[in-house]
Amino acid sequence: MKFGGIVTATITPLSSPRQIDADRLAHHCNVLFAEGCSFVSTFGTTGEGASFSADQKIDTLKKLKEHGLEMSRFIPAIMTSSFADAGKMLAAYHALGCAAALVLPPFFYTDISDEGVIDYFEAMLDVAENPEIPLLLYNIPRYSGTHFTPKLVEKLVIRFGPQIVGIKDSTGNLENGLTLVKCFPNLSIFTGNDRVMPPLVAAGGAGMIGGMPNLFASDLVKLFSSIGDSSTTDLLEKAAKRIEIVDSNGGLNVLKAAVAHRYRDNSWCQVAPPLEQISKSAFDMLLPLLEVPTLAQHLDPSHFNASTKVTT
Repeated sequence: MKFGGIVTATITPLSSPRQIDADRLAHHCNVLFAEGCSFVSTFGTTGEGASFSADQKIDTLKKLKEHGLEMSRFIPAIMTSSFADAGKMLAAYHALGCAAALVLPPFFYTDISDEGVIDYFEAMLDVAENPEIPLLLYNIPRYSGTHFTPKLVEKLVIRFGPQIVGIKDSTGNLENGLTLVKCFPNLSIFTGNDRVMPPLVAAGGAGMIGGMPNLFASDLVKLFSSIGDSSTTDLLEKAAKRIEIVDSNGGLNVLKAAVAHRYRDNSWCQVAPPLEQISKSAFDMLLPLLEVPTLAQHLDPSHFNASTKVTT
């Protein structure tokens, strides 16, 4: 199975610093799909996935399904060193009908061998009772400590066969992504970086799974669908500028504040411990540089969920 397109690694709205707001997340996902995203990936790095329990994530996805969202367009992440929790989430994602799971390798322990990573995947699948749900490998060694090298990916593909369907390469390194595309033409190779996406897709890559579509999905969908077109130069320049501003000023807390500004709803600013919310003064300095798009009337989130109030 080949995946592709713009996949939003969605932020996670909170009703308090410790509770996920499923209502707001539901209407945000609806906005993202209306703006052209192929899939949504919940509870990854941008979704503060390491901060929430397995039960919180599963319960939230169940509520999203109750809201009428198509779970076949969800690729929730698994970010835990506990193979038991990983298996619990994987079984739930499969039961809910999710398209795939984005799996981070176990972290905390250093210098994990390839065989250790394979053992973790085997344990996760065993706990989940071996569901036939596609798996994408989450390559972000900066946080996980494990690099999905071509050698390791090959071992995983040999061991788990077609259940391994792709890789999200969040190294930000184009050459690394191109190497994966060349070595694994049958896998969907995504980047997490807007600037890397065009040349990666031109070489056979699948697209991007990243945080910036939370704000700029329409632009990135246009960029993806017009790879190689010289008319996209302006879009690419804007994408590069935006990601530089966000990444160099705190990352996630800037992104959440910008979404709060777009929705006119300060609840979106909240982050889970141990992260800290950006100050209003700091964000006010960045806002003119980001050029946050306004919502078209037909994309107003209040139209998707009457129970969620958007303040003005």
